[in-house]
Amino acid sequence: MATQPRDQTEATTGNMDRSPNQADDPGPWQRTIAKYTMSVTVRLTTVQSYRIRRFEQVGLLSPARTDAGQRLFSDLEITLIREIAKLETEGINLVGIKAILAMRRGERG
Repeated sequence: MATQPRDQTEATTGNMDRSPNQADDPGPWQRTIAKYTMSVTVRLTTVQSYRIRRFEQVGLLSPARTDAGQRLFSDLEITLIREIAKLETEGINLVGIKAILAMRRGERG
């Protein structure tokens, strides 16, 4: 699996070199880092893997892939999966969810 190695300083200091404000707010860019495997994503979202793969198949999300093809999800994608699942439980089909998400981004459905 091609994952990024942790910085040795970070591993030994536990990020003690960052100021308290940085520790509390790591920055929005970190929410886009793909780091969760499918099994971890399933645990975090309580959405089954076959449904997450379906969301990807219809174009609702596009997770990063390792060199071996394993999906990796970011914090933003975790939030998106939860939102898609919530809309689904409200009776909206995936095409409708895609249109809703496009409108929220300011795009035309």
